[in-house]
Amino acid sequence: MRFRSRAAPAAVSALLQLGFAAPASAEGLDLMRGPGAGFAGTAIVLLLMALLTGAILTSRKLDGSSLFNRLFVVVATTSGFFSAVSSAIGFQLIVGQESDDLFRNALLPPAFGVFVFFLAVAIWVGGAELVRERDWFRGMGRGLLSDMAFFLERCIKLFVVIPVLAIILFFVSTWTTVVGIAGVDAVRHTYNFEIARLQSECAKITAWRQKDFLFLEDLRLSVANAKAAARKERDSGAQSGSAGRGAVTDYIDGVADWYETLGKSVAAIIEGEDPSGVSPYDPDVCASTIDNLKRRLADDGFENYDAWAREFETGFENFAIVVNRWRQDRRIERLLDAQLAAFDRANPRPAADAEGRLSAGQRAAIERYAEDVTEALKSLLRKQRLSKPPVPEKSYAEIYPERGLDILPALLKPDPLSAPPAEARVPRTAAVVAAESIPGLSIINPRDAVIKNAKIFSDVWALGLAWDYASYILMLAYLFFPSAERAAGRKDP
Repeated sequence: MRFRSRAAPAAVSALLQLGFAAPASAEGLDLMRGPGAGFAGTAIVLLLMALLTGAILTSRKLDGSSLFNRLFVVVATTSGFFSAVSSAIGFQLIVGQESDDLFRNALLPPAFGVFVFFLAVAIWVGGAELVRERDWFRGMGRGLLSDMAFFLERCIKLFVVIPVLAIILFFVSTWTTVVGIAGVDAVRHTYNFEIARLQSECAKITAWRQKDFLFLEDLRLSVANAKAAARKERDSGAQSGSAGRGAVTDYIDGVADWYETLGKSVAAIIEGEDPSGVSPYDPDVCASTIDNLKRRLADDGFENYDAWAREFETGFENFAIVVNRWRQDRRIERLLDAQLAAFDRANPRPAADAEGRLSAGQRAAIERYAEDVTEALKSLLRKQRLSKPPVPEKSYAEIYPERGLDILPALLKPDPLSAPPAEARVPRTAAVVAAESIPGLSIINPRDAVIKNAKIFSDVWALGLAWDYASYILMLAYLFFPSAERAAGRKDP
C-alpha cells in the first residue's frame, strides 16, 4: 500500500493521520476525495469540537471553575488540535519521501501531530494550573505580603517559565504549522517567479531568432543579384564589356548557382525540425510550454510532494536546456564561415576560355566580381556574428541566494530587486556570449520558502501564532485577575 499525506480539504485525511480515526485503505481515501469530501471533513471536525467542548464545560473535575476557566481549557485544547493537524502536514512535507517508506511517510507525521497536541495541551492547560497554584510561599498566611509574594511568583511563571516553554512550542508547532498551511504555496510563489523569468527568456530568444528570416531574405536578395549580374553580362557585357556567353558569364552563372545552393542550406536550417522537437520560430512555443508548466505547478502538491516537485522541476529544466540550445545555435554562422573559406575552391576562376587565354578585361571582371561576392559574404557573416542573444536574467537563487538560517538576517536587508547594485559593464565578446546560459530552476523546499517569503505569507504566520499563543494571552488574566479562575460563590471574599 502507498501512503501519502493530503491537505485540502484534508480535514478527513489529517484526522486519519493523527489517529482520531482508523486507517483507511487507498480505495476509501479515493472515495473521500469526491464532491462530498469537504462537507464530510467539516462535519467531522465540528462534531469532534462540539463533543470536546461539551465534555469540558460539563466535566465534574472542573467543579468550582469559572466559565472563563472552562472556556480557556476549550481554547487551549482546540488550538492544540488544529496545530497538531497542520503540524502533521508540515512535518510530512519536511520529511516525506517519494518512496514507499512506511515509517517516514505514514507513521512519523501522525506521531508528530499527536506529540504536538499533547505538548500544546501540557504547556497551556498544565501551565495554567502551574500559574494558579502556589509553590514557593504556601506557608505564608493571608495578607498584603502574601499577595505580593504570590504575585511575584506568578510573574516569574508567566514571563519566564511559560515563555521558555512557548519558544519550544514555536519551533515544534508554529513553524511546522506554517509549513503545513503555506509550504506548498510558498514554493509555488518562488516557482511562479522562475516561470515568469523563463517565459521572458523564451520570448527574447524567439524574437532574436526571428532575425534569421531577415538574414535569409538578405541571402535570397544576394542570389537574385548574382543571377541579375549573370544575365546582364550575357546580354550586354556589363562586367567584361563583351556580350554573349563566355568565361565571365559562365563564372557568374556558377557563382549564382552556388549562392542559391547556400541559400537553400540556410533555409533548411531555419525551416527544418529542431532536435528538441519544438521550434524557436513557432510563435506559440513559449505560451504553450509555459502554460504546461503552470498546469503542473497548479497540481496537488500535498498528495505526494516529492513527485509533484520532481515533475515540475524536470519540465522546467528540460525547457531551459532547449532555450539555452537556441541561444547557442550558431549553425548558420558556421555554415557561412565554412562556405566563405571554401569559396575559391567551390568557384574556381577560369584560367582560359575555349579560344585561348582570357583577355585582360575578362580577367579583371572575374576578379572584381569574385571580390564583390567575397565582401558580400563577409558582410553577411559579420551581421550574423554581431547578432547576439540578450543577456540572461538572474534567477531567484542568484537574487536571493540565502538558504536555511542565513535567510533570517537577509530579511532585514533591502530587497535586491528594489535597489539593484551597480554592476561593471562587461564587453560581450564571442567568448563571453558563448559562456552565457540561462540559469536552471532555483530549487527551494517548503521550510525555506515559508521563511524567505514571510512578508508575503504574513497572514499565515499570524494565524499560526494565534493558534499557538492565544492561550497565553488568556492566561495573563490569571496574573491580574486571580478571581477569574473560580466560579461565582467560590471567589475570595
